[in-house]
Amino acid sequence: MINRLLEQQGTNSTADIVKVIAMKWMCKIWKVLTVCIVSLFLIAVSSVSSSSSIIRDAHAILKSHIRDNYPWKNIEIRDIRVTGELNEEIPEKIVVEKGPLGKAVFLLYSKKGDRVIVRANITAYGRIVMSKRSFRKGHIIGEDDVYVVKKDISKMPKGSLTGIDMIIGKSLKRSIAANIPVVENMIHTHQPVRRGKIVKLLIGNEDFSISATGKTKEKGYVGKSVRAVNLSSKKVVTGVLVDERTVRVGL
Repeated sequence: MINRLLEQQGTNSTADIVKVIAMKWMCKIWKVLTVCIVSLFLIAVSSVSSSSSIIRDAHAILKSHIRDNYPWKNIEIRDIRVTGELNEEIPEKIVVEKGPLGKAVFLLYSKKGDRVIVRANITAYGRIVMSKRSFRKGHIIGEDDVYVVKKDISKMPKGSLTGIDMIIGKSLKRSIAANIPVVENMIHTHQPVRRGKIVKLLIGNEDFSISATGKTKEKGYVGKSVRAVNLSSKKVVTGVLVDERTVRVGL
């Protein structure tokens, strides 16, 4: 092509010859660069594919280990980094050097004793009951008063309730605001026993007791002390609410 171009131009000057040589070399260099670029691209694709496979294997190993050894079923594993050669066999032993939640470090040992270090950011999620709106002290919680959301367990308050069935029908110990986690110390464990409720009085101890019919003189809660009046003797006694219908009075 270059010789044809020279014939068409009808010149054999030194400048033209230099140009032709330069063009030839540029063509050669371009071919070499093209081959290099394609080779580098293929190597990069192969490396990324291999890296992705290693990360998938590490993710599966960590996920299985956490689910088998911890109570969290909903977990997120991200930012995985592997140091060492991770083969396809299941590790003989996994040691949690740091974690397992947050910025965790796992040591994976093969049957041959080879060690692989896997670092990852791990988050576990749980269910938590939230209030739909504000409620006053003494309010009896209904199904439409609360909702459930998924939340990072590290950010869940102590005593968080995880299911609506744990709170329905229970009364609030204090007023609460809207859209906040509902925790155990906000509610009465049992439905309060109203003042004036007819109850059975068990008077005595574990070895001997007599029963009588009584009536509560105040609102009470199961497991707590309450005053009641013996309807037969009209005497006011203090006992412990064993359940919503029974008061045990000591001698």
